[in-house]
Amino acid sequence: MFWDKWIPKKYLVKSEIYSIEAAFSDNGTTFYYTHLKNKNNKLNLVSTSSSINKLELPKEIAKNKIPVVLIANGKGIVLKKISLSENSEQNFEELIRTNLPTINTNDFFVQLFKQNNNSAFISLCRKEQLNALLEELKLNKIEVANVLIGAPAVNGIQPLWSSFNTLPTSLQTIELTNNAIETILTAPSENATVKIDDINFEAFYTLGFAGGLAYLTQSHIAESDSAELIAIENKHLEKNKFRFLMISLIAIAFVISVTNVMFYTNYFNKNNKLESELNVYQGKYDQINDLLNDYQKKKGLIENAGILNKNKMSEYADRIATTIPDEVTLSELYFNPKKDSDESEDSLVTFKNNELIIKGNCNKSLTINEWANVLKMQKFINDVSLEKFSYNNEGLLPNFEIRISTK
Repeated sequence: MFWDKWIPKKYLVKSEIYSIEAAFSDNGTTFYYTHLKNKNNKLNLVSTSSSINKLELPKEIAKNKIPVVLIANGKGIVLKKISLSENSEQNFEELIRTNLPTINTNDFFVQLFKQNNNSAFISLCRKEQLNALLEELKLNKIEVANVLIGAPAVNGIQPLWSSFNTLPTSLQTIELTNNAIETILTAPSENATVKIDDINFEAFYTLGFAGGLAYLTQSHIAESDSAELIAIENKHLEKNKFRFLMISLIAIAFVISVTNVMFYTNYFNKNNKLESELNVYQGKYDQINDLLNDYQKKKGLIENAGILNKNKMSEYADRIATTIPDEVTLSELYFNPKKDSDESEDSLVTFKNNELIIKGNCNKSLTINEWANVLKMQKFINDVSLEKFSYNNEGLLPNFEIRISTK
C-alpha cells in the first residue's frame, strides 16, 4: 500500500519471537522451543524447552500473542548443495528444475538458501509433513511468522558465526568454511553447547536460535515459490503493518483529543470569564435601562411641572409674600398646580405652568380685594382672580382662594 514505505522497518516485526524446531526421527518427533526477545536493541535468550511427540506450546505464546517461526528438520527433509553461476541469474523455478528434475513441486515445500560463495542449499519436504503442524498451530490460534525447512536455517546465525568452524544442532553437525556452510553431517555432537557473545545454549536449540535471530534482524535467508509459504510470511507482515497503522491512528487520535481538551479547557475558562463579565455588565445594563425607562416616565411629569422651565417662581413667591396684609394668614401655596383631568383616562399628570394658587384665612373681604389689586399692579403678574371667598371658615380650613397667572 502507499503508506508501506513510511513504516520504519523495526515495526515490521515484533520484538519477541518463539522458534519451534520439529526434529523428525525414527523414534518420533521432538519439539525444541526457543524464546528470543529484542530489548533495547539487545538480543536476549529468554528461555528454552522441549517436548517429545506432542506440541506443548508454552503458555506465554498465546497469552502475549508472540509469533512463531516453525523449523522442520530431520527425517523426511531432503537437502542438496548446489553451485550458482556467477554470470547468469537463474530464477527459483529454473534452479529446482535443473537440480531436482524428478520432483513434483506441487507435492513438496521447497526452499533455497543462498550463500555468499556462490553456493546454495535446496531443502524440501512433503507438504503433508508440515501441514499437520501448521494446522495444529492454527487451531491453537498461534500466528506463524515464517517457515524454514532443514538445517540450512542455521544461516540465520551467519552474522555471528565468524569465530566458528563447526556448529552443532539437534540432529546435525554443520561444518563452516570461509563464512559459509560447507558440509552438513548427520551425526550430532553429543552434549554440545554454543556460546555467542554472552549467550549460551545447548546445541538442541541452535536452529531455533538461528530462525528467531533471522526474524528479529529481518534477514531473508530462504527463498520459495510455494504459494502457501509465501502467504504465511506475507500475512504476518500485513498484520504488523496493520498493527502499526492502528497504533499510529490511535496515537494521532489521542494527540488530537488531548489538543482538543487543552483548547476546549482554555476556551471554556475564557468563555466562563467572559460570561461572568457579561453577567456583571448585563446587570449594570439592566439597571441603566431601568433608570432610563424611569426617567422617560418621569420626564413628562417633570417638564409639565415646569421645573425645567426658565422662570422665577421662587422670586415671584418672595415678592408676593411682601404684599401680604397683616390680617391675612396663608395656609397653602401651589406652584404650577395640577390640571383637572378625566380620571377614566390613562394619561400622565399635567400641570398649569406659570400659575400660583394661594389659600388662606381672612375675615374681611375688603382686605382680600385690596390685596388682589396690589398683586395686579406687580409687573410679573398677568392676571389675579379671586376664586373663592367664604365669611365662615370652619376651623383651620382656608376661606379664600386666589389664582395668580405670571408672565
